[in-house]
Amino acid sequence: MKPIKTNAFISLYGLILFVTIVIFLHFLRPDKNMLTSFVSEYAVGKDSWLMTIAFFALAIASTLLLMGLMLHVSAPRTAKITLGVFCVGIFLAAIFPTDVPAFPQTTVGLIHGFAALIALLNLGISMISWGISFKKNNDLKRFASISVLWGVISLILLILHIASPISVRGLTQRILLTWNISWLFLLNFHLYRTTKNIALSTI
Repeated sequence: MKPIKTNAFISLYGLILFVTIVIFLHFLRPDKNMLTSFVSEYAVGKDSWLMTIAFFALAIASTLLLMGLMLHVSAPRTAKITLGVFCVGIFLAAIFPTDVPAFPQTTVGLIHGFAALIALLNLGISMISWGISFKKNNDLKRFASISVLWGVISLILLILHIASPISVRGLTQRILLTWNISWLFLLNFHLYRTTKNIALSTI
């Protein structure tokens, strides 16, 4: 199996692991209201190690996707840096747990919140930047316009999430995460299905 396909294959399973754990935690932690509680709150308290594993799975999956894209697509620095910032941001979110509402803010919690916000912002920009690059790649040309549109909607959803009232902020975060994970999943799947046995592109 070629490196690009291998990266996409492993990345897909990393994303599946992330989604599976998060869904499972919704049943395992009924004390968390999905309308108001952030997904990150599952990393604090009972069975917190599961959410930490989920974050690391997402970070590794995203990093493998970035590596695969860099092998296959000639892209501008903006595309590489923004997706790289997303990967680093998720790693930091895994290492530094969030603060729980009703408790004092901590430096660790602030790092988590800032890292997560910057990561989500950069992912939306990355979708647009990579989408523009895909127009020049035969294997991913059909995914170009979809990626650009996905990025625009991702940024809109991020703004709506930030502006949403506390009573539904957990729900808007889950909608945003679902949208973003879908892009990562579809791109990995597209890479795995369409990548041909070609020489590596010049980066």
